[in-house]
Amino acid sequence: MDRRRFFAGLGALGAAAALPGCRRTDECTTTSNPEHGHAGPTAAGHGEADETQAPASADDRFAALAGFCAGVQPIATAEYEQRIERVRARLTDARQAALIVEAGVDMRYFGGPAWGLSERPLLLVIPRVGEPTLHGPAFEHGTLEARQGALRLAIRTWHEHESPYAVVRKTLDDARLGRRETVAIGPTMRSFVADGLRSDGGCTLGSGAAAIESCRRIKSSAELALLRRANEATKVALAAAAPLARAGMSEAELADVIRSAQRAAGLDNVWVLALFGPNAAYPHGTPEGRTLAEGDLILVDTGGFLHGYASDITRTWAFPSVEAIDEPRRKAWAVVHQAQTAALEQIRPGVRCAEVDAAAREVVAKAGFDPDYGVFTHRLGHGIGMEVHEAPYLVRDAEHRLEVGNTMSNEPGIYVPGGFGIRLEDIVAVGEDGPEVFGPRAGSLELPFGSRSL
Repeated sequence: MDRRRFFAGLGALGAAAALPGCRRTDECTTTSNPEHGHAGPTAAGHGEADETQAPASADDRFAALAGFCAGVQPIATAEYEQRIERVRARLTDARQAALIVEAGVDMRYFGGPAWGLSERPLLLVIPRVGEPTLHGPAFEHGTLEARQGALRLAIRTWHEHESPYAVVRKTLDDARLGRRETVAIGPTMRSFVADGLRSDGGCTLGSGAAAIESCRRIKSSAELALLRRANEATKVALAAAAPLARAGMSEAELADVIRSAQRAAGLDNVWVLALFGPNAAYPHGTPEGRTLAEGDLILVDTGGFLHGYASDITRTWAFPSVEAIDEPRRKAWAVVHQAQTAALEQIRPGVRCAEVDAAAREVVAKAGFDPDYGVFTHRLGHGIGMEVHEAPYLVRDAEHRLEVGNTMSNEPGIYVPGGFGIRLEDIVAVGEDGPEVFGPRAGSLELPFGSRSL
């Protein structure tokens, strides 16, 4: 699949597309980014990709996007095995005997199944030496086997009258791990699970956050390929959907159109935050919504997942054309673009995350806008991978120094309550020689999607 042809042909695709509309009332709902604290689209929750989600039906308006994500492979078995060995090395360095994680992103990162949370915990035990083992309810044994991915884990079960934590203790005993040895737990483990491991499991618990984060923070070439294509797909879908905006359309209706375009491009678990005019002055909008009017700026923050890896892109553009936008808003858009460029120039190995945030904030202040958090009200960016928001974070006082393989958003904004909101967001990878932006950046207010205008 030649992605250059997709980017080059977006203008023609948009011009030929029909006007959008909701087919059913229940389709016209705005799905906000679950990582921003709103209701999310996945059964798994917590901003995770639910890889069991059924594919959406085709949308003829976006037939040209079909196959865009073809050819990018999911994470292979060998890489999951390497992840387990890496975290074992971290455990050894920290003098921790094992790592225990609950169902969720961390479990999937180490090759476990996608699984929801309930009062019956599903636990993955990775001993410093020995076989990683899943622990779950006996009546779920068949489902656990069926839901496993490329890495086939050993499964140990407990019946309803038994304590799952006592069964975990048997696994630790089999690995010859004593009760005085520290067992690391994942940072999202629920308190009642940790309490059970202490009481019935006889475990001395410590934090596994550092060991897990140090593994997940640096992306492999396979992870970078998935993130690159996912974010490119969101960009082509957004550019294809944007020309379908029309006066009187609701934010939810435009969100529905953009969601369809991303699904057509090959993404799942798509979320969309569409904001019009002054409603965008609040970075995540307001509950009542707004209908689109001539002279509005449109802000769309959106993403989806490809084989469990996320995209997160924001574009702000003029409706129906740049001529409808006054000079103050044109200036503000240009300042946001300049701030994003200044931050991008700082993204390289060894630079403190705080310095990247400061570079963008300095541009906004020098342009005459309120300094500090006056109009640029949030941090510059967040890491991204299997979750939309993960380490590292580009924010003041963040001492982490960027590493080759870190991936993050670069998303400065200017927000004027009662007036307008502008944000530009791209996903960036740290390379040995500097940053790589996944897909084209916005060129100008006239060219908000890159080389072609609306």
